[in-house]
Amino acid sequence: MVFYVFAMQCISTIAIVRRETNSWRWPLFQLGYMTGTAWVLSFIVYQVGRALGF
Repeated sequence: MVFYVFAMQCISTIAIVRRETNSWRWPLFQLGYMTGTAWVLSFIVYQVGRALGF
């Protein structure tokens, strides 16, 4: 659930950012940043849950 909250949900958002910036740099950065953030936060929540015995 944590990953779902922070990950990129809508592919059309990438298309809009691409059209507005006229470049693939920002949409790819946005996708990578949001996916990386979602993965790291999910990993932290999982590890804390394991440490607490869940």
